[in-house]
Amino acid sequence: MMGAEVSIMAIYEFECRACGKQFEVTMGMTEHDRLKEQPPACPDCGARESRQLVSTFNCKAPSKY
Repeated sequence: MMGAEVSIMAIYEFECRACGKQFEVTMGMTEHDRLKEQPPACPDCGARESRQLVSTFNCKAPSKY
């Protein structure tokens, strides 16, 4: 795959300030700043009052199998 751009994905954890629901959003790491500017809507109540939680970092090498 020469010349192909690889998108590194990350799972970001959030908590809704309106209802308390914790949820995850999977996005490319290059789009993290967009999450800060425009927090994701809560999947339960739809409010855009979410805050990002501190979570652990995990990395997995691509598999050839």
